[in-house]
This record gives sequence, structure tokens and C-alpha cells, in this order.
Amino acid sequence: MLLLAVAVLELRRLARNTLLGLKRILFDRVFERSFWTWRKHPAIIIPTMLGSALQVILQSIVTLVIMLLLTSWALSGSLSRVLTVFGNSGLLGVLQDPTLSFTLIPVVVVMLVALVLLAIVGAGYVYSSEYGIYVEAWIKDSVPVKSVLENGSRRWRAMAWTLFLSNLITWGPAAIGYTLIIASTSSINNVAGLIAFFTAISVFQPLLFASLVLSVFTVYSYPAVVVDQVSGLRAIRQSFRVASHNLGVTLTYSLVRIIFQGLLLLVVFFAGTIGLPLTSLITVILSFLLTPILHLTKTMIYYYAGSSIPEMPFQLSNPIWQDVFRRLPRAAWMKIKTGLSEGFRFVIGPRNFPFHALSMLAFALGIYLGYYVSVNGVASFFLSLGYQPGHGNSLLAQLPVPALPVLGIDIFLNNWLVSIATALSGLGFGAPSFLTIMFNGFILGVLLAPQLSPSMTMFLAAILPHGIIEIPAFVLSGSMGIRLGYAVWKAKFRRGPENDAYLSRTLRLAVYVVVGLAPLFFVAGLIEADITPWIMRMFGWTF
Repeated sequence: MLLLAVAVLELRRLARNTLLGLKRILFDRVFERSFWTWRKHPAIIIPTMLGSALQVILQSIVTLVIMLLLTSWALSGSLSRVLTVFGNSGLLGVLQDPTLSFTLIPVVVVMLVALVLLAIVGAGYVYSSEYGIYVEAWIKDSVPVKSVLENGSRRWRAMAWTLFLSNLITWGPAAIGYTLIIASTSSINNVAGLIAFFTAISVFQPLLFASLVLSVFTVYSYPAVVVDQVSGLRAIRQSFRVASHNLGVTLTYSLVRIIFQGLLLLVVFFAGTIGLPLTSLITVILSFLLTPILHLTKTMIYYYAGSSIPEMPFQLSNPIWQDVFRRLPRAAWMKIKTGLSEGFRFVIGPRNFPFHALSMLAFALGIYLGYYVSVNGVASFFLSLGYQPGHGNSLLAQLPVPALPVLGIDIFLNNWLVSIATALSGLGFGAPSFLTIMFNGFILGVLLAPQLSPSMTMFLAAILPHGIIEIPAFVLSGSMGIRLGYAVWKAKFRRGPENDAYLSRTLRLAVYVVVGLAPLFFVAGLIEADITPWIMRMFGWTF
């Protein structure tokens, strides 16, 4: 609470002089230069991609546990009983079952510990790479892909420790308030419980406000690790110092970020009310455009807050919006063309055949396991929940015809983002890419069971029109991830400049391959939204 008191005092003391911060650092100049730095150095987008890859790595642990548990229960003949208990009492009922909890609880505990540790360590690597490459891009004429790996491995421990402490200090008050609300809901059926519940809500509000105030002053904790090479509490103190001395520009940055994200949420909301799904489009804008530019801006605000750093030289460039609408699409298309050629060479390269084989093996193994657990209990569980074989997603029938192309674009962007994350998650020694492809096959195998698919013809009618393009593209992203994992193994256990260079080349190739997959997913997405439902109706499906 001491840090919160200091933060409140600083806010009160400097609230009348917020414009003084704008005199020290002009936000618009930093923001505009951040955009042009982003345009000049495409490599600074890669750490944001790595953030998505980290999510896939974490998800792969969960999916592995799910597949292993379902398969082991199916082999022992207890899967139907487990699913019955789950359907009647939920996960809590399964955990309370003495015959199941003996093995399930240790597995869940180990999984949660692994997820937390991996999330902290992985985020330390990603943020170290991200903020390190921002500084490098700001002061250098060229930023190669190998800088992503070098910056990630340089200060990941310091960044992970800072990330943990910063989030604990910033969001600890809000987490305490939320915990009080959750704890009070267990006795909400009586008067005393209601009083406790509303008391918890009243306590949560000031605690949430405290966390929001602290978030303003800890906003520079991550840049401090890279710029000043400090960590932990020292990085947080540096962030407090810079934020309090430059409160005007810090509040401006926070306000601009809130406005951008708020506008995007409003677009998603209003588009949803008229049947236009734009969630994936907003995710792409956040991942590839706004997040790198805003984080770069934040880093440079901190960088130029140092007393020994002179005022930046800056020459006004072309208007940002003119570049976004006129030149950026052409630049993106040139990258896609390069990705197509790189992807073609990757597919036909003889040395890549083992990686292709492993990816296809993962997909086939997933189909087999999914089919096995489905016929041994999962399919019956879905039927008990009300699933009707031969009935497609009713939302497709409710969408207006003009919205179908928009749905296709949303499907394309979602699948493309997943393929990017799948390929780059290969940095986890290839295992996450293998498991992700395997889980996609697992889902397909579950739906292939006779209880859920009226006939093989109807199943193929729902999968093949778009899947003939989409599935090979996914498998190819998994193949690229497995090769990236192989490169990581070589660089880690056979240390040498040649293997380090091989890892850098493979990472560059992975980025170009997944970028080149965009046209394939675009065509598959449009087919899935516009053509597949029509073909499904031809073969007996109803919506």
C-alpha cells in the first residue's frame, strides 16, 4: 500500500502541471516516429507473433493433458462414467470422486504449476525480445531477424522477475477484491451471505481503482529492464520515477491506448449487432499494428526521459493515414509474394520431408485418438447434451447473405493467426507445434465417430470443400514449427556459430512461410463461409 500512497500523492501534486510533461517530451512526435520505425523494420512485429506462440505453447500443455486423460479413461473403460459425473456435477464433481481424484488432482496440480512457470519464463523471453528490439530499431538502420533471438535470450531472467513483481504489485489489490467476491458467493443464500457479498463488492471498487492508478506508474517497468538494465523492484521504482516526472505524457499515452482499444471494441460490438463478425480482424490490427507501435512509443518515452539523453532529431514524414491506406497494402502484398516463394521451396525441399512426415503423423495420430475416445464415450456424452447429428451451426442460417463474405474473412484471419502461432511455437523444441496439429486431428477424429456423423458422405461434405486447402496449410505450419524446434535443439545442445545462424535462418523462413500461407487461408475461409454450407445442404445437412 506504500507504493499506492506514493502514487496518489504524486497524482495530486502533479495533476495541475500535467502539461509540463508534454513540454519535456512531445507525445505526437514520439508516436509518429514510432509508426515510421515500425514501417522501416518489419522484424519488430515478430516478438508480437511470439506472444501468440507462447499462448499456443501453454495451450499445448492443456491439450496434451486432455488427450492423455481421455485416452487413458477410454482404455480402462471408465470414460463414460467420468463424463456422466462431469455432466451431472461439473469438474468439481469429478475432482470429488474418490476413484478419480487420486490420479486427477496431482495431474491438474502439476499442469497448473507448469503453466504458471512456463508463462512467466516465456513472457520474460518474449518481452525481453520485444522491448530490446524496439530500442535497437530506434537507433539502428537495420534490424535482422537474429536480433529477435539475441534480445530474447539476453535479459529474459530479469524481465521474467520484473514481470512477476510488476503484475503482483499492480493487480494484487484488484485480485484480492475479486477473491473476496468469489469467496462470498458461496454463502449468498442467506442474509449474512448477501451482506458479505455486497460488502465484498464495495471493497472491490476502491481496490480496482488502486490497481488502475498503480498501472499508470508501473507502465515503464518492462522498458526499464532493457534501457537501464535493472530488474525487479529497481525497475518498478524507475518506472515510478519516470512516470511521476513525466506525468503529462504518461497520462497521454495511457489515454491514447485506452481510446484505440475502446474504439476497436466498439467496432466489434456494433458490427456484431448487425451480424458482422470482426473479432479476428481486430486481433490482427492489435497484434501487427497497434501493440508494436504503442509499446515502441512507451519504450521511447522512457528512453528519452533520461537526463543524459538529448532531444530526439525528427523530421516530419508523410501523413500516417496516407501510408496506411496507400502504401502499406502494397508492402504487405510484397511480403506475401516472398512468403509464397519461400513456402514453395520449403515444401519441395528434400531435407524438409522428415518434418512434413512428422506433422502428418501428428495429424493422423490425433484423428485416431479422437475417434477412439469418441466411440468409447465422448460421442454419447455430446448426444446427451443435445447435439443432433446432421444439423449444422444454426448461426449460419441466421446471418444475412451480405455478412457471409465478412464471416469468411473472419475465419481466414482466425485460422491464419493460429497457423502463425503454431509455426512459431516450434521455439519450444518443436513439441507445441506437434501437439497443436495433433489436437486439430483429435477434434476431427471425435466428429468422425458414427454416432456424430450420419454418414461418411455427409462428413466429407462438411470438411472437404474448404478442408482440402485448410488442412494441408495447417499441417505445413506444423511442419515449419517442427523444423524450427529442430533448429532450437541444434543451437542449444550443439553450440556454435553455424547452428546459431541456422536457427536465425529458420526463424526467418518460418515467418515468411506463415505469411505466404495467408492466400490459402483466405480462399479456404471464403469457401467455408459461402460454399461449404451450400454443399452440406446438398448432402442432407440442415441448419
